[in-house]
Amino acid sequence: MKKFTLISLLMLICCTMAKAELMDKYFFKIPTDKMAEGWIVQDAGNFVGTPGKDYFEAKNNKNGGRMLNYFWNEDGWAKVQDLSTLPNSEYKFTMDLNMSNMATRADMEFTLLPINACTSTDSRVSTHNYRWWNSTEGEDYFFRWRVGEAPAAANGDFTIYINENPTARNDWEKTTEETLVLSSQKTYKFACVINVANNTATYTIADEEGNELATGVHNYVCEEDRAGIMVFSMNGTSTHQISNIGLSYLAEGPFATEPSVDALAVIGTQRAYYVDFAEGTTLHWVQLGDAEDAVNGASYANGEEYTAGYWESNDTRDFEANLDEYFGKKIIYCTESGSLKVWATMEDDETNVSDEIVTRVVCEEVFMPTPVATITNVTEGYGKEYTITADNSETLLKPVVTINCVIKNAAGSVVETKALMSGEKVTLDEAGSIELYSYDGTHPNPWYSPSETITINNNVEYVQHSLTNYAWEKAECDAAKAGYTVTEIVDNANKSHWDRIYSDQKYGYDDLGNASVWADGTEYVWVKEGFGFYPGTAIGTDDAKWNVQVPDDIYTGFLPLVPAQADNYTAGAWAIFPLQGIVYYATNIKDLTIGIDPQYVSDDASKPNFYIIHKRGGYDRPDKGDCNATTVCVAGENYSLYRYDTAICDVRIMTYKGFTPGTGISSTTADEKKAPVIRKKLTDKGIIIVNGENEYTVSGVRVK
Repeated sequence: MKKFTLISLLMLICCTMAKAELMDKYFFKIPTDKMAEGWIVQDAGNFVGTPGKDYFEAKNNKNGGRMLNYFWNEDGWAKVQDLSTLPNSEYKFTMDLNMSNMATRADMEFTLLPINACTSTDSRVSTHNYRWWNSTEGEDYFFRWRVGEAPAAANGDFTIYINENPTARNDWEKTTEETLVLSSQKTYKFACVINVANNTATYTIADEEGNELATGVHNYVCEEDRAGIMVFSMNGTSTHQISNIGLSYLAEGPFATEPSVDALAVIGTQRAYYVDFAEGTTLHWVQLGDAEDAVNGASYANGEEYTAGYWESNDTRDFEANLDEYFGKKIIYCTESGSLKVWATMEDDETNVSDEIVTRVVCEEVFMPTPVATITNVTEGYGKEYTITADNSETLLKPVVTINCVIKNAAGSVVETKALMSGEKVTLDEAGSIELYSYDGTHPNPWYSPSETITINNNVEYVQHSLTNYAWEKAECDAAKAGYTVTEIVDNANKSHWDRIYSDQKYGYDDLGNASVWADGTEYVWVKEGFGFYPGTAIGTDDAKWNVQVPDDIYTGFLPLVPAQADNYTAGAWAIFPLQGIVYYATNIKDLTIGIDPQYVSDDASKPNFYIIHKRGGYDRPDKGDCNATTVCVAGENYSLYRYDTAICDVRIMTYKGFTPGTGISSTTADEKKAPVIRKKLTDKGIIIVNGENEYTVSGVRVK
């Protein structure tokens, strides 16, 4: 046994004491290198999220604040089940934020809420913070701030107001002692220490070097002491970089921190996990299945424990070694299902052990998603446009999908074979078929197995039965008309965007699609202007007005289209707008259901009839480009019209050749109409027919 003298023992104790210090021990962190479950995005179509090693970048393309929320709730507290065990009864929330591109807008807000804040009646997590003013919710938060004054210029300085208690929607206190001037394109450290014994939340805001800029205390009244929701309203048309988000408490350190383990790749039945661990620690894991590491030339045996040092672990997500940047990065390969156990220890003290991270591993073959052919246009004869998609959202790690497409003529001869990406279109002008399956076209040796094969038979001939135009001329909307009442729309509240298209506003577009106010002598790729019913200066006044035709009976006034029976429809809100079409001009309903006259429903399940809706969005104003779109619907199924800012311009009815309207309504279900016909599965034994005979004909597929 090794013996110590008294002096050496004292020196050891002193060294140990010198190293010990109080540090933030995180028990929950929000990852920045992936768009993890928990992020909730408002208006996701206008949001771009870019994960990264150093920060998560959130870009809001909308001209207005949009919510980027994160819910961790009970999951974030799995390691702290009893708040009474917290040192000093305290824990801390942290977030670093860089407003890297700040527009001249003030619609940016942040709030930290308790885990019970998200209820069916609680609007705070789905809308802007300025609505959180009623008496039951006013103090129910830990920490919040908002941009009270927008930058005078893009990327300029701005003022935030902290922990305000508004008494009404637009009545904020704006207390001067709770304000702070911040700068764009700089990183700030936000922290909030919550004392669950005293019900206090002490915030600090510091610069990137940690210098304190502001601090204060909020006496919260939440019944729940645990933070579980981060609500962040992103500034309109701006970009924000977020990092270091998590919950921690003070503990005597240094201590070994838990590694992060992320699924990296599906390689046949093998799984690869990317492990990130901290400097000064050693990585440990128990191997699942025998595996080879081609990058490092190492072999691993099932069930054995292995270690890796920080400076010898330099794997990248591209399966390459990088000696310059990536340290503390290790790829672990698993070839058997089970629980992958990973932990870390301090390099100079193996008894200083982190919590164990356990990841469930399933090593099974993963198939690429089955393609879907959606009919997006129908013309006379055999003409159809198919949009080919493959939804990879439920496929492990969401691989890039390539779709093999084989087009055949009516005789079964191959006309063309090509590779498609999801969303591409295929047009057939003659009778024939399309065979589709998706595969992994990204890796030289495919990681994923190909999907089953589906065959779409295009063997039904169609004729145009009718084309009904609802975009009546202005004079027709101004005049008396049997079955309709002339009604004047006055849009002095500027609540919609039709007022712009009816004005004389004019915009020009460059070759990139950017719009600018039209100016004489400027060369534009194309120009869009309003209908000129009144000058643009009248928008939002009593002079922004136009006549519409309101049908006396909404269920017959738009034939062959028929609004579905609905008690909450306001009859007078349905109208024919001049040069636009059918509009439901009221905000009480977002989605309206419209169908086709039942006499046009097919009597043959293998030959569905179609009606093609041509619509124009209410953003059909001069500064919004082309707002025309078409949707193909199966006769017998309904179409959903979105809000008061969408118009139906016309409807085209396509019936199969020989169909007689009103001869009978098929009882076939929608699923039967849409079912692809022949499904094949590629295996190592060849092609297996999953259902149907070798020759089985149905033309019904999904339509849009």
